[in-house]
Amino acid sequence: MGVYYKGGNYIRYETFRAKPGVILLFEPDVSFAKEIRNLFPKAFIVGRRDTHARDQSLDNPTQRGSEYADFVARLAVPLKDTVDAWISYNEPVRSGDFNAYRAYNEFQVAFANKLQNQYGIAAVAGNDAPGAIDIPDYPKYFAEAIRASKYLGVHAYTTVKATTFREKDVDWYILRYRKYHEALEAAGIKDVKMIITEVAFVDGWQRRNINADQMAEEYLWLANETYKDPYMVGYAAYGLWLDPGQWFTYQLSGTRVLDYMGAFQPPAGAVHPR
Repeated sequence: MGVYYKGGNYIRYETFRAKPGVILLFEPDVSFAKEIRNLFPKAFIVGRRDTHARDQSLDNPTQRGSEYADFVARLAVPLKDTVDAWISYNEPVRSGDFNAYRAYNEFQVAFANKLQNQYGIAAVAGNDAPGAIDIPDYPKYFAEAIRASKYLGVHAYTTVKATTFREKDVDWYILRYRKYHEALEAAGIKDVKMIITEVAFVDGWQRRNINADQMAEEYLWLANETYKDPYMVGYAAYGLWLDPGQWFTYQLSGTRVLDYMGAFQPPAGAVHPR
């Protein structure tokens, strides 16, 4: 579950309803993050700073990557025993902008090296816009960043007209991460642990002619799919907000989707990597 609010009793209760095994916390209060860890001691928790508070420029990428690690560390260090890993930029490059790819690779290497080696905090590479990076371009342009980081984050969204995650070309959309993994393995980049840090219908499930029961079915189906892949940590559904604003069509808070998620039982013997 992606939790896009600093904290509070309502958001804590809504998160508890979903009983997530993977949680993304966006710019959380330290006390709230620790409460979530206490509620879910076995969950994998990913942290994300508010990238809107800083620009995502890629000039001087090595310097910027190092400085962004310091920025992340200001929140990550107090949560070192609470949050498992942190992402850097969010969806910073456009499809086919190869100069930006090279710069983002350098940025992420610097970010991961400083965050992990100086602060002892795991980094999550990637977190690109859905489909922004062609399958072969991950090993071609981002090999160093992926090798330097403990995890690779991906975003998974449907096509605009989809009414189910299980659309015709699901392997190119919601399950696209499998193609990334295959390409990395073929290029000799082995044993990459992956996390889906955002997943939803591309413009929100509440724009679709589906109800909460059907939306829950889609997320439960995806949960079972991720358990088939030993390299996949899991996914963070997009998302929970107190006041979603422009993201209202993605809002899961206040819906039965959370109760269905909370009732989910993983396959017998299934364990996600950490």
